[in-house]
Amino acid sequence: MRKVKVGLKKIFESREIKELRAKVELEPQDPAAHFNLGAAYERAGWVDEAIHEFEETLKGNPASAESHYNLAILYESVKNGEKAIYNILKAGTLFGNKNDAVNKAESRRLSREYYRKFNLQPQE
Repeated sequence: MRKVKVGLKKIFESREIKELRAKVELEPQDPAAHFNLGAAYERAGWVDEAIHEFEETLKGNPASAESHYNLAILYESVKNGEKAIYNILKAGTLFGNKNDAVNKAESRRLSREYYRKFNLQPQE
């Protein structure tokens, strides 16, 4: 069944996704290409594909606060609390390292929300 689903997605994918996927195929080691494709997949509602591309981004750029933040949101949407919390905490730390107080504060707010939502306790 997965092949049919993916096949239908290829038929209906946007021009933007086709162009971004082609860029990833040409430059598979480019974290920015993976990030942009992940963002396009996220906008299209293709959660699994978006998660994959943001994970690929982190392979080339582990300090991408934005990728960790997006992964946290996506993992929360598929009810994977541990991965959501891990990524939002990592995003908060990385935003702090960049002196981005606004996104650091939002990451901390979301981490508290995720701990409550998934009934998990912060690690010491």
